[in-house]
Amino acid sequence: FFFWASQSMLRTALCRSTSAGARSLHTALLRRAPRAAPLLRAAPSRASGTFHHVKEADNLEETPFEFDEEAEKEIAFTLNKYPDTLQGRQSGIMPLLWIVQAQLDRAHATIKADNPRGAMAFPKSQGGGGWVPLAAMHKIAERLGCSHMDVYEVATFFTMYNREKRGRFHIMLCATTPCMVCGAYDIMHTIEKHLGIKAGETTPDGEFTLTEVECLGACVNAPMVQVNDMFFENLTTESTVQLLDNLKAEDLPTSPPYLPTSPP
Repeated sequence: FFFWASQSMLRTALCRSTSAGARSLHTALLRRAPRAAPLLRAAPSRASGTFHHVKEADNLEETPFEFDEEAEKEIAFTLNKYPDTLQGRQSGIMPLLWIVQAQLDRAHATIKADNPRGAMAFPKSQGGGGWVPLAAMHKIAERLGCSHMDVYEVATFFTMYNREKRGRFHIMLCATTPCMVCGAYDIMHTIEKHLGIKAGETTPDGEFTLTEVECLGACVNAPMVQVNDMFFENLTTESTVQLLDNLKAEDLPTSPPYLPTSPP
């Protein structure tokens, strides 16, 4: 609608400005702008959502950030895959954002559950529990020789990049249809009640963040949550409370219901 309306107004303005002779195109557009202005002003506010940067003490442009030793190794390995041109280096924006997010995962080493037989082990963080502060985005732009906006465009487009600080344990609760019909919202309400937060919030002690997400690919063992990089499946309200308490105590059993099993 906005595209059609803009084109229509432009055509009308051009015709009238030409027929009037002395009337400029600028004046003609201004006379028609008031009708569309309220709509155009309203659209960005509705769409701003995840694109809006929230200024917090630990997420400012001047907040210190440096790549750690492990991140530097990952960056060197990653950039060797691409041509040493601006366009080639820009291909590294996505992996470098993820490297930062993995660097800032504070809890990966504390989740002591064993992997089920045949599953791939993750000795280091895969990024699920971290986040990407604004200062890190600027460091990435500086390293790659691109603009800040080049990095913003990627970081705001993909929801896998967390641009606000997460709790030490980032609980991502799947609420897509298979999980929903198996009781995902019962699990969500249990988590909210036990932790005293709502979805999208972090506990005051910075331990837990609860996020509602789309399908995580474990439909066969629904309902489930992903905590940082680890899946916890076949959850019940009782086992969910136990899981939360064990995470906080850093005492995570390796037996069901924390690893994939047959549905209860």
